[in-house]
Amino acid sequence: MAAPAEIIASIESILAIYLSGIRHRDRAAFILCDNLVEMSCKTRARQYDHTFNALCNFHNAWNANGVSIEPDGLGQRINDTHNIRNSMQHENAAITVERERLSDAILDAVAVIDHCWPRTSSTQFSDWIICALRIVTLFSSQGDRNKRQPFEDLMRNYEWRGTGIERLKKNESPIEPGLKTFWYIAVEQHTPLVIECLNSLEID
Repeated sequence: MAAPAEIIASIESILAIYLSGIRHRDRAAFILCDNLVEMSCKTRARQYDHTFNALCNFHNAWNANGVSIEPDGLGQRINDTHNIRNSMQHENAAITVERERLSDAILDAVAVIDHCWPRTSSTQFSDWIICALRIVTLFSSQGDRNKRQPFEDLMRNYEWRGTGIERLKKNESPIEPGLKTFWYIAVEQHTPLVIECLNSLEID
């Protein structure tokens, strides 16, 4: 069974925010990760049993029939993320998350999607999403910290001009796709070039 289109759209939105330069991006993306996990679990549970009560709490959603995520490992991690999200939204508006913790939450959300709809990440994700997830992995606890700065340097210094990017018109300001602020543009519009950067540093 294929994952619903809204699930794919949600991970796209999270990655677009993650790779953007908007203010409070990490906080926003983290909250959306938790929303996506809960939505995925409840959607799959409803597919399995149309009488499932989608108004149930988070714990019951990931333990529902048709979902049943193991409590150790992934189950514990998404539960921890949910608790942090609740603190962020209901207890202290100043709470935020580190980039590595957010990256881990995104990878856990993908793992939940693959748990609910097996092989979604390999059969339904577009090339730019797969590329973006390689960057997410690099900046997660699974990534090689020694390759983070070299990757940022390579992206910043890459010869993006002459790669199909239109010439500037009068009174227009240049956008540098290799700057971290504009990584979404680079990854979504110039996926093969970003893959080239990742491959050159042997980043999985």
